Amino acid sequence: MDRTATRRRFLAGGAVAALTSLAGCSGATPFVGKRTESDRTLPLDGVSTLSVHANVGDVRVVGEDRDDAAVHVVKQASSVTADLSGLTLAVEPDGDHLRLRTQYEGSTPFFGGTPTMDLSLRVPRSLAVDRVRTTVGDVTARDVAGNLAAEATTGDVRLRGVRGTVTAEASTGDVVVDGADAVGDVSTSTGDIDLTVAAIDGSTRFSASTGDVTAALSPDLDASLTARTNTGDVVVQGLSVTDTTREDGFVSGTLGDGGPSLTIETNTGDVRLSAYRTDA
Repeated sequence: MDRTATRRRFLAGGAVAALTSLAGCSGATPFVGKRTESDRTLPLDGVSTLSVHANVGDVRVVGEDRDDAAVHVVKQASSVTADLSGLTLAVEPDGDHLRLRTQYEGSTPFFGGTPTMDLSLRVPRSLAVDRVRTTVGDVTARDVAGNLAAEATTGDVRLRGVRGTVTAEASTGDVVVDGADAVGDVSTSTGDIDLTVAAIDGSTRFSASTGDVTAALSPDLDASLTARTNTGDVVVQGLSVTDTTREDGFVSGTLGDGGPSLTIETNTGDVRLSAYRTDA
């Protein structure tokens, strides 16, 4: 079932329209407003974990071979009267934990919404990233360490190559997880979920309200599987599932030797499960 175009058109009247307003552009219309870019370097002496909390803007975190954190900041507003100086990045150390937080202390322009701040971070591969969150925008993390919780209220979440257990949540947006050591709970209200799952972290749920859920599971995974949809199909390919129960829109059974519950569900959409090669 391909509902992407329908869902995107529906959202264009709501959350996506809000994003367009914040970005100050639409279609081929030239950008009119304010935009600044800056770079800063943060020393990480004594820091072992990092979290990032953004209000309005994208957040991207990439692990590299380095000892410090490089931060690229893009501030943007659709109004030429906006005060971008009121949009700041707070750096809040707390013992061995460092928290980065965007905040806006200026006034909202009469025309145009709150200015946005996009963050692009390059951090040491060994630094544990434990939480990345944005209210309006996308979250991207790649080649990082740590048990990472990622959240976007309006936006997509994309996690790749995380050396740890990940959990992810979106309200309006897609979630993609690939290459994590283990996957915990993943959910979205309106959007698709696309996962590769080497292992799960105890009882686990992958859940969408309106959207497809696609998961490539390790053939070595031990779990008690339940997959269901109210409006759509459940397709299982290439997986050895024993003690199987199959009905319209429902499959349950045992993966491997069984174990913690793995529930994969959507209300309106398809559930597609397959095996991936762990030696690839």
